[in-house]
Amino acid sequence: MLERWDHSEKFPENKAVEFMRGIIESRPGEVTLLAIGPMTNVGLLFATYPETAAQLKSLVLMCGGTNHYGWNAINDPVATAVVYQAPVLPHISIGLDGTMRCVLSGDRARAEIKGDVLDRVADMSSVWLRRTDRITFHDPLAAAVIFEPELCEYESGTVSVELKSDRLAGYALFDRGNPSESPHTVAVNVDVERFLDHYFRVVKG
Repeated sequence: MLERWDHSEKFPENKAVEFMRGIIESRPGEVTLLAIGPMTNVGLLFATYPETAAQLKSLVLMCGGTNHYGWNAINDPVATAVVYQAPVLPHISIGLDGTMRCVLSGDRARAEIKGDVLDRVADMSSVWLRRTDRITFHDPLAAAVIFEPELCEYESGTVSVELKSDRLAGYALFDRGNPSESPHTVAVNVDVERFLDHYFRVVKG
């Protein structure tokens, strides 16, 4: 399906952590780190070079939420716990509370996801649409709030990650607390149509 698009297939191995460290340390206080998959590399970065966390401008995760058992967390619970313990402010989680609302039906996706760079996205999404009738915008919402944070509503609190129970390992528990003492900001709602408008304006140029 994607053979007609130029793309790389070989990448240097085990370079992600050093790459992130180099960028962050070269521009202290300027870098917003976006994590949109399992937290393995970011957790390893903070565990190996803990000073990098405090050098970030902010950290945005497609993870967590108000008590969720999400894929990105459960794929590496220990790394997820390390990431949530890192001293980064602001420390923002865009979890399933918001992303599960950002949905396009299959018909609307086929109608709107086309033209220029979106032709590539259309090819990729066509594979997904063979087995479902909708597309959910998980990672794009997390990326979008870096530039338009008002797309979401937030609450402050503390996210802790379950590690003791094998069955629930990776479960992110959100405790609403005193806002002045709460290290984590979690999205609890999203303006879906405003997000979709932002997304298509950006990707269509």
